[in-house]
Amino acid sequence: MGKRITKHLTYLFEALLEVVYYKDDVCIICGGNAEEINICKSCLNKIKTCPGDTVLCKNNNYFIYYSVSYYSKVMKTLILRLKYKGDFFSGETIAKLMVSHIQREKIKFDAITFVPMTKRAEKKRGYNQSQFLSKLVSKSLDVPLIKCLVKVHESNDQIGLDGSGRWDNLSNCFRAVNEKMYLGKVILLIDDVITTGATAYYCGDAMKKSGAKSVIVLTAAKSCI
Repeated sequence: MGKRITKHLTYLFEALLEVVYYKDDVCIICGGNAEEINICKSCLNKIKTCPGDTVLCKNNNYFIYYSVSYYSKVMKTLILRLKYKGDFFSGETIAKLMVSHIQREKIKFDAITFVPMTKRAEKKRGYNQSQFLSKLVSKSLDVPLIKCLVKVHESNDQIGLDGSGRWDNLSNCFRAVNEKMYLGKVILLIDDVITTGATAYYCGDAMKKSGAKSVIVLTAAKSCI
């Protein structure tokens, strides 16, 4: 009985969100006629995609990462709106672009996870943008979403830090959880932007040490790396 009530309430909540966030077919960037992913063809064409994968290496530890596009123009606007303004239409667009990229690059994995925030930081923002994107990608591809990590230490804002500062800032910040759920599995780690790769590396390293077969990183955009 309790499970049926919970399922019913979840359905009603999701339906309510669709009504609250309903928007006409208008491009969320320029106001033109939108396509299926909330932006027009002109704005979509301004997103410079990043084909293929790149290797992230440190201390003889390797991770493959993919990025949908470069951190510029339209993609930069979408990410900043999601991250700092709670614009979930922008997040929806990013997630759909991620799904298309996964399919185009034929990325194979067993489950999806996300870069965590500390409880304090998430409470202040009200949501975790990487978790939001992961939920949408998981639902679209029908692949399990697993919480594999927690952020145990608050780090300083990465903005303004140089390369070595970013790595030092995030050292020992992440801890693996729910290890039995991803033991021996290939995990797709989702985040919004990759710059030096420090966040992705420490998250991936924590999961590999806890039993993940391998970790593949996917971000909406890449900056300086």
